Amino acid sequence: MPRNWLSFTRNAVPVVSVRMGGRRYEAMIDTGAFISMISPELSIRLGLPKSGRQQVVSVHGDIRHRDVVTLPPTGLADLEIVDCKAVISNLSPLRRGLDLLLGVNAFVGLRLHIDFANGRVYLLS
Repeated sequence: MPRNWLSFTRNAVPVVSVRMGGRRYEAMIDTGAFISMISPELSIRLGLPKSGRQQVVSVHGDIRHRDVVTLPPTGLADLEIVDCKAVISNLSPLRRGLDLLLGVNAFVGLRLHIDFANGRVYLLS
């Protein structure tokens, strides 16, 4: 039976391990973000070409235009997401040492269930 769930620290922000470009990275799942985000450093490391710009509105109402890249195929449990757009953004204000944030656009066509008590993100296609 396929493993369609990812684990994270119980009762914490869902930070999960993903496969991308032949390596593993930690990514925060943020269902409040309409688009995924990648740090400039990881974008350069993966050699991702810029493909345009995207307007991003912060929780404080600031409007900024950010460069957009397409993430390489990204493995989540036994699933793989493709053609996911991400804006290049400094993620250091999150204070988590992360280079990747997966917004709702990463989960198109999937149902997500976040079980905070057991530290699992269930992915259903």
